[in-house]
Amino acid sequence: PDGFEQKPRLERVALTPDFHKGSGVPVGTVLQTRGFVLPQAIGNDVGCGMRLHLTDFSFEQLEPHLDCLEGHLRHSFFEGGRNIPMTGIQRQSLLEGGIAGLASSVPRSQDEGLWQLWHRRNLEHDMQHTEDQHSSFPLTKNLGLEDFLGEAHSLSRDAQIGSIGGGNHFVELQRVTQILEPTTAHAWGLQVGKVVVMVHSGSLGLGHLCGSTLRQMVRTVFPNSLEHPKNGFFPLPISEKYHNQLERCTHLLGHAAHFASVNRLFLALMVQQTLLERVGDTDFPLLYDAAHNMIWQDHTGTHLHRKGATPARGLEAMQNTPFAYYGEPVLVPGSMGASSFILAGQGHPEALESASHGAGRSRSRGEAMRGFEAEFAQFLQDFRVVTPLDWKNARADIKAKKLLELRQEAPFAYKGIGPVIESLIGAGLARGVAELKPILTIKG
Repeated sequence: PDGFEQKPRLERVALTPDFHKGSGVPVGTVLQTRGFVLPQAIGNDVGCGMRLHLTDFSFEQLEPHLDCLEGHLRHSFFEGGRNIPMTGIQRQSLLEGGIAGLASSVPRSQDEGLWQLWHRRNLEHDMQHTEDQHSSFPLTKNLGLEDFLGEAHSLSRDAQIGSIGGGNHFVELQRVTQILEPTTAHAWGLQVGKVVVMVHSGSLGLGHLCGSTLRQMVRTVFPNSLEHPKNGFFPLPISEKYHNQLERCTHLLGHAAHFASVNRLFLALMVQQTLLERVGDTDFPLLYDAAHNMIWQDHTGTHLHRKGATPARGLEAMQNTPFAYYGEPVLVPGSMGASSFILAGQGHPEALESASHGAGRSRSRGEAMRGFEAEFAQFLQDFRVVTPLDWKNARADIKAKKLLELRQEAPFAYKGIGPVIESLIGAGLARGVAELKPILTIKG
């Protein structure tokens, strides 16, 4: 076809065990393409992913402080407690280079707010434990995101950095309750009873802008002489003819991925700061950070599109990383209030080295808001959920509206995590390493 330098081909499709309906391509879909990319296949939340930090605290040490932590975390996340001042140059560096780019532009003398904890981090270690390190984007341009940057040399606070986002995104304090593979768990620093911090978030409004700009661009590239795809999925050919569009595609995806990865780090640091002030100091090493909505180019020249599917590479692909002897860490959260799991990727070729990114919905958000009164009441009684609303002091009408939103993400709206994990392990996509149970969940 015109514009393609090689015959376009959909090489392979893989579906993960949490496969379910989503906007456009279903969640849990992995596509391998040759000769073209399909931006619509990764959804709106470009770069969305998971992050997990370890702590020195046991659950017994944390438990007496939980009531206090709830209020402090609400202030930090929702009541003006975020304090992450940046200049326009620093935001530009973030978009172009992620953690490494931001680190190169923030002097140690800049120590207000979360920067004190930032300067304590071993950022080289963080980058080695971030999936983006192994498929990074060498970006040099900012495309249409000037409003996000602000004044080049003046410190300011924006409305996005340090935000969780809505939907199924969360930040959660969890405890390790079961070790499934002792050797790998020991190597990764996982111990029964210890507290960990899991973050699930994406690129927020910035990523949505990147995604919508990209989708509009590929639509304009498509020849008017051809009937437009009824599903609205427009391919972008890999060819010199479309060099400018491909470069723009790379930058838009990269900007969103870098923003999402850095934002997950700041969300984790907000929890660390609260623990430091209310419980005590702790080492806070990163186990892993990986996106599950992204497009990757592999060594064969094909492009891998994952929507709601996390990378699960095996030993060979993880050589020259800290995970060369274990496989890639795979973070699989359950629904709110349910167990989450840490797995080790097996690099299964038929699964395109991918695994589930969660349990998967069993009911739409609309269905979840109708019925299930007893189940929802029990959920609110059993689990600590921190939201922008202070339940004790909120007006009744505002509280009712927020409860409706919370119902959309309650456990009865999701599949059980157990069968998903059993399928991943049984099919050889990943090995079980540890089970985690929630202590406290923060929801936007």
